[in-house]
Amino acid sequence: MLHSTRRLRAPAIIVGVAFVLASGIPVLAGERPDYAGTYTVKPTKGKAANSVNTVLHVVQHDDAIEITHVESGRTMTSRFPLNGSEGDYTSPGGVAGKGKAQFKGKDLILESVVVTKPQPNGPNVRMRTRERWRLSSDSKVLTIRFDVDFPDLEALTRGVTDQSWTETYLRSDIP
Repeated sequence: MLHSTRRLRAPAIIVGVAFVLASGIPVLAGERPDYAGTYTVKPTKGKAANSVNTVLHVVQHDDAIEITHVESGRTMTSRFPLNGSEGDYTSPGGVAGKGKAQFKGKDLILESVVVTKPQPNGPNVRMRTRERWRLSSDSKVLTIRFDVDFPDLEALTRGVTDQSWTETYLRSDIP
């Protein structure tokens, strides 16, 4: 009798696991967060920059994430592949460059590089921006940590030109 009980448990376990997988219930802790939506920058107390209304429209696909940045009437759209390759990026200032994205746990990491010319007669300089995106557990708040550096100037400035800041966005397409 014991032999037949074991034979029945294995198929029952397999059917149970198959049901959970087919039902779409998140089983894996590493499942990608869904950043798709519209976000508006959260006003910051006491800053003159509050008059600038920044909106992000995010479309997320399995293989890429598209971000449309709207600020002061200017619209820039960038496409970041999620497979490690580079896509077309446009900085908020309108400078074209390259960018890529990857998920690290629950965070979305965007890396972009544009070439600028800070001085009219000076050399071209790369500006690298790393953004770490994190959604709140209710998906209503997006926090973006920006780290900007200038790899071509590091030997001259020893990190003096590096900049870091955090911006908070509120999701505007959820009631």
